[in-house]
Amino acid sequence: MKEPEVPSPVTDFWSDQPAAELYRRTWWIVALLFLATVLNYLDRQVLALTAEQVIAEFQLSKEDFGRVISAFRYAYAVFQILGGWLVDARGPVGVFPAAVGIWSLAGILTALASSIRSLSMLRAMLGIGESFNWPCALKVTQRLLPPRDRALANGIFNSGAAAGAIIAPLIVTIVTLHFGWRSAFVVTGMLGVLWILAWFWLIPPFRPQLGGSRMSAGLVLHVLSRILRKRSFWLLSVSAVIVNSVSYFLADWIPLYLKTERGFSFSVGNALSVVVYASLELGNILVGLFVRKLVAGGTTVTRARKLALLISCLLMSFAAAAGLTPNRFMAVGFLMLTALGVAGFLVIYLTLVQDVEPEYVGATAGLLGGIGNLAYGSLSPYIGRLADLQETTLTFVLVSLLPWLAFGAIFFAVGRESR
Repeated sequence: MKEPEVPSPVTDFWSDQPAAELYRRTWWIVALLFLATVLNYLDRQVLALTAEQVIAEFQLSKEDFGRVISAFRYAYAVFQILGGWLVDARGPVGVFPAAVGIWSLAGILTALASSIRSLSMLRAMLGIGESFNWPCALKVTQRLLPPRDRALANGIFNSGAAAGAIIAPLIVTIVTLHFGWRSAFVVTGMLGVLWILAWFWLIPPFRPQLGGSRMSAGLVLHVLSRILRKRSFWLLSVSAVIVNSVSYFLADWIPLYLKTERGFSFSVGNALSVVVYASLELGNILVGLFVRKLVAGGTTVTRARKLALLISCLLMSFAAAAGLTPNRFMAVGFLMLTALGVAGFLVIYLTLVQDVEPEYVGATAGLLGGIGNLAYGSLSPYIGRLADLQETTLTFVLVSLLPWLAFGAIFFAVGRESR
């Protein structure tokens, strides 16, 4: 059996271990990135899944609920931008576990929220911690894996978002029904401690490759200028705004939509959201395998990525059907197809982000993620207002159409063809 391609940087690790063995060990780190992303989405999904109870207890409109979501997104955006620079300067070895600790603590403290103000502040704290996940994870895969493996690695860790969204309804529904919505925040938040212990156990042999680069203020401005002058950065920012917003919409609003506008009960609505998020999980893995198979058959990397993006946009077009169909179970089916497309698109997007400025992946990912979150944060109250007016169908129509703009932009952002 042919040995896997081994990235040259791995040979700098333990000198008494074969390079192929160390390469295989990097996939354990990828598994840990997956688990971090699971926790990231698990903690943020608790609010979406208990939205009915929270809205009732704090006497909120859906527009008010959208503002609570915005508090998370604005904090997430600002610190994702700053966090990208911090990850490049300090490296993910210490930054990553600190971030997990912050967001886990925020989740636990949400159980003590007594007003919409305190709830919003704790959601902002959650956003600060969670904002570091993608810059850290992208930095790790960029440093430890060769280009041919990054799409699959990114797909694996990014699939943690869907996995977390799948697991969350199972945990949150049971805990909420038996102990109340506040207990759900405590249970999910405590899981972060276990991840931190696992990180410090597995990461030592990879410290040499994951160190940071000292950055002066002048260097930061120089790098920022380099990134902002890149045509590919601005073309990718269209996807950061549009497709990331679609992904956030599915995460934040679908459980509430299924229960309040499609008439499902608390338990059934949460259970059906699992089905939708399972499609996200499937899309994350399939697109990486799809690209690898095409490349192995002789297709260029660029062409394989473009084909994956086209198929993803076609699938996202089913969002309009989800909003228009009178059959609530067909709506769930169309949402599954939409989610499959969203996941596929984002995996290719994340892979392209790594190519914009390879030495400063954290900064690039942070800037693009920040732009996307600022945009979605400003939109969330309006999404809530449309829900208050029973006009969510308009939101779904936009979800089906706008990704084609992202496709057009990202089509030209794909770099030179490579095998």
